[in-house]
Amino acid sequence: MKRDPCEITSNKMASAPLKARSCHVSIVNRHACHAEAERRQAFTLVELLVVIAIIGILAGLLLPVLSKAKQKAQGSICLNNGKQMMTAMTLYTSENRDLFPPNPDDGNTLPGYNWCSGQAGIGGPQEFDPDVIKDPARSLLITYLAGNVKMFRCPADRRQGLYQGTDPALIGQSVPAARTFSMSQAVGTVDLGYDGYGSSHSGVPNLPVSGPWLDGTYLSNQHNAPWATYGKASAIGAPGPAMLWVLVDEDANGLNDAAFAFDMVDQEWKDAPGSYHNGACGFAFADGHSEIHKWIAKPAAQGDANQTDWNWMQQRTSAKVGASP
Repeated sequence: MKRDPCEITSNKMASAPLKARSCHVSIVNRHACHAEAERRQAFTLVELLVVIAIIGILAGLLLPVLSKAKQKAQGSICLNNGKQMMTAMTLYTSENRDLFPPNPDDGNTLPGYNWCSGQAGIGGPQEFDPDVIKDPARSLLITYLAGNVKMFRCPADRRQGLYQGTDPALIGQSVPAARTFSMSQAVGTVDLGYDGYGSSHSGVPNLPVSGPWLDGTYLSNQHNAPWATYGKASAIGAPGPAMLWVLVDEDANGLNDAAFAFDMVDQEWKDAPGSYHNGACGFAFADGHSEIHKWIAKPAAQGDANQTDWNWMQQRTSAKVGASP
């Protein structure tokens, strides 16, 4: 049965508005769905504050852990530096008739008269000058360290300053402090011109140091009188190579020349050992080993010493002449 064309046309015309309305409703629904999805994905202010608080708590828990891990890593580097320095010291003595390098108490920069030249303390002319340490004539261990100046500095020392040397490539740049290591005033050699606390240098440094502060009063001690000093590696008596410290990471606030002063009589610090490693300090000993020692109280130059701390260091610095190792 044929349908009337007019009826068909009429039906089509009637359905067109329905389709248009359906399409419009569909578009509106899609927009509403998108808006709802976006609303659900966004954080509310309360949720954002909660997330920030959680992040803050986690950071507070993790930062001390990371800090301790960094300090531990720096301590390991410091131990290795001490061992490398003592290896260099051993090589030096083997090539220099068993003599320790010169260690006068004057910070001189004369070639051949100081194991590590210059004044590297806070405000000193060599504080940020690694050139002196690079010079084999003024830094007598550097040849045995393959020129690595980083060995002379504790990695936990935070000092940074304007370069003080003459290298054009570094002028105007900020560099780390050159040195923290110092050598015990009880160990090393001096020349005839300086022996007995002279004011000049001449001759070969082949005499034991005098240890100017060992007896408590400046210049009162002489080599082996009354406190032992050690000019040769093979001549170390009491307290023995495993107990005699040679190198120490000195506190920057008391650092000056590369000779560390210790008073064997009075319970006080002349120079102060460092506390770079969470209140502990790196030492290197005559037998070649190094260790980190924890202080009970932070040492301060020219200040009173904790009795236990002072006793520990006194037992490892020198001994009365005639004492057994």
